[in-house]
Amino acid sequence: MSARLLLPVVLLVAAATAGAGVLAREAYQRPAAVQDDQVAEPGSGPSSSVPRGAQPGSGTVQLSADAAQHPDGRRVGEVLQRFFDAINDHDYEQWTRTVSARRVDETPKSKWLWDYESSRDGSILVHRIESVTEDRLRVLMTFTSTQDVAKAPADLQADCIRWRVVYPLQVDRGALRVDLGTEGSASQFTAC
Repeated sequence: MSARLLLPVVLLVAAATAGAGVLAREAYQRPAAVQDDQVAEPGSGPSSSVPRGAQPGSGTVQLSADAAQHPDGRRVGEVLQRFFDAINDHDYEQWTRTVSARRVDETPKSKWLWDYESSRDGSILVHRIESVTEDRLRVLMTFTSTQDVAKAPADLQADCIRWRVVYPLQVDRGALRVDLGTEGSASQFTAC
């Protein structure tokens, strides 16, 4: 290739690379297609702005832009809203309609009522949804719980806890429900 053609080719490649970079940046910064109260603004973790005395914060489940763009984002938000509403309302019957049959079998009503009698959950943010199979999802989320210290985990006796969890969701009895699984066994938590 002659030196006379080399400079225009290099400039063309550089311009194309820069253009592709700008397009990629715009695609990753574009807001979620879903525009409603359930989509969290980037960098606005719900618990970060809630004063200590107002914890656990709002009980409304929010989705990050990434989670909202997942094909099952809306369904995940809906089932988790009913799940957390049941906990906050101390309504075992409603809770059983949001979880898998296996989870209901392993959680008798008396134990559930004792475990959750003082619990309030809020500042709920779904960060990411991953498809495991056609019928199973893995949901990375954070939330804050307040409870009597006696009801707190043995590892962290606190009345306010920030949780980072992975919940498995499974199609069960014809609907998406919160399931049991090893995904939820690695929960991380810190005191508020």
